[in-house]
Amino acid sequence: MEADLRGARMVRADLSDADFSGADLREANLRKARGHGTKFTGADLRLADLRGTDLTGADLTRAKLEGALASDVTIWPTDFDNQAAGVVILEDPGAEPSILLQAAAIARNVPPLRSA
Repeated sequence: MEADLRGARMVRADLSDADFSGADLREANLRKARGHGTKFTGADLRLADLRGTDLTGADLTRAKLEGALASDVTIWPTDFDNQAAGVVILEDPGAEPSILLQAAAIARNVPPLRSA
């Protein structure tokens, strides 16, 4: 809860029943994650990548989703209006690469977050 996870990479992660209430997940990569029953109450998911994420039963009450990315295979909670929340629909990225980082990827310089 209330964690600073800006820019976190949680591709294909199992987030089922996790509690991210009040967390800062701006620009986080949650592509193809499993978020069954996950609590995002009041979380900041602006500019997060949710393409292909399964959010069945997730709690998105008061979550900020403006500019978050989704695709036609993103699964939303029942009665959730992603358009009203400001979500941007893009093409699904397809198969995801391995979640393991190569040594060179760990040490490389990356640009600062846009939402800092």
